[in-house]
Amino acid sequence: MEFCRAGDVHHRAAAPADEPVRPGDLAGPLLNPGPARHRAGRPIVESVSADERPPPGLGPVPPDAAGAAYRGLGGGPRRRNSTVLVRAMVAVLAVILLFGSLTHLAPAVRAGLREGMRGYWVVTGRNCSRKACLWIGKFVLPNGHTQAASVQYAGQIPAGVHVGSRIAGLYPGGGLVFPVTGSDLWISLVVAIALALLGLYWASHRFVVDFLRQRADSARLAAPLR
Repeated sequence: MEFCRAGDVHHRAAAPADEPVRPGDLAGPLLNPGPARHRAGRPIVESVSADERPPPGLGPVPPDAAGAAYRGLGGGPRRRNSTVLVRAMVAVLAVILLFGSLTHLAPAVRAGLREGMRGYWVVTGRNCSRKACLWIGKFVLPNGHTQAASVQYAGQIPAGVHVGSRIAGLYPGGGLVFPVTGSDLWISLVVAIALALLGLYWASHRFVVDFLRQRADSARLAAPLR
């Protein structure tokens, strides 16, 4: 047996010519580029542990390509679809919140300024669900004239209220009767409108930007060449 010092590569006499070639002899240099022994002109390496082997079916994959492949696993389209669904739900909730807040904003501002008709909110019924009860009434002027037949009271309802109870109130229009001392409900409505606008922006700005970009690209392609 002969030894070669350069590179610590061990050689031995040539094996019989009819010795079969094992698959490991060919895959070895790709999996473990360490010191090798040569037999009959073929490099032979140590066996590779299970931890060092590539995943089944992938073969020897470069590190960068393997990382990109593994990062791609997990279904990118599925995540995009879930994001679109969340944005659609946020947009619907934001529209509902925006519409409801804008409907009551003007009367709430007038109530905050203590403007409106003075009279009485008379309880006419109660609608109850599993979570809470909602009192319904009508707004009656001091002369007994019914100004609004179905309105709600936007204030603290006293305990012991029943059908026929009368509460002094201020009616600036719309579907709410406010306390005669005024109300700060308009502040909450302004905050709700701001949150609704932010939700709409978050849910739709990407689609709007893509739409405008496509329109600009189409116009640029349709423009005559100079």
